[in-house]
Amino acid sequence: MRNATAVVREALSGTGIDVIASCGAAEYDACAPAHFRSDRLLPGARGVVVAASAGPALWRGFRNEADARPGLWDLPHPYDAFVAGLLARADAALEAASVRFVRFEAAVEAPVRVSFVALGRLAGLGTPGPFGLLIHPEHGPWWALRGAWIVDADVEPSVTATIPCAGCAAPCIGGWARAGGIPEASPEVRGRCVVGQGSRYDDEQVAYHYDRAATLARLRRG
Repeated sequence: MRNATAVVREALSGTGIDVIASCGAAEYDACAPAHFRSDRLLPGARGVVVAASAGPALWRGFRNEADARPGLWDLPHPYDAFVAGLLARADAALEAASVRFVRFEAAVEAPVRVSFVALGRLAGLGTPGPFGLLIHPEHGPWWALRGAWIVDADVEPSVTATIPCAGCAAPCIGGWARAGGIPEASPEVRGRCVVGQGSRYDDEQVAYHYDRAATLARLRRG
């Protein structure tokens, strides 16, 4: 049986959801609430694979798809629908590799809500910054978890997370004394982070994340 992390990475290569990492089931269970532990959701599970997007590539792929399929704009959450279709590629690849799994999504209307912040930390993809978001060592605050799979196959061990904010004066928020939670993570604050500005989202993507209804209305009008 192939390593499940590699299966997901290969399936999502080139989609914009190409930041892939994982952790063992024991690490996950040590942090998960009882009703989300692997033995409750998938007896025999051995690990968790998480998948994230970084930078503007995923959004640009979505806009190209929306241009080709205008009916996508009629869906309540077109971006989430596009992402779900990409995650389904990993589902199919895991099935082809005979890997049993349970998938989580970070979509607005995901049927099961899990802490993707916790999953990202467990896999070593980022550490909390002074404004609540996980800061990735390469992409800074310009990335997001999109999906995760509890799997009954071997996975790669979690990566050793570097701490981009260590020793930083936190100019993003005007100093650590003003540290807060995710509600503080405005576009201006993210734009002042000293890490990952090469991965900054496109302006339209930023607008969508911070005022989805207004941005969708504008995009639907063309």
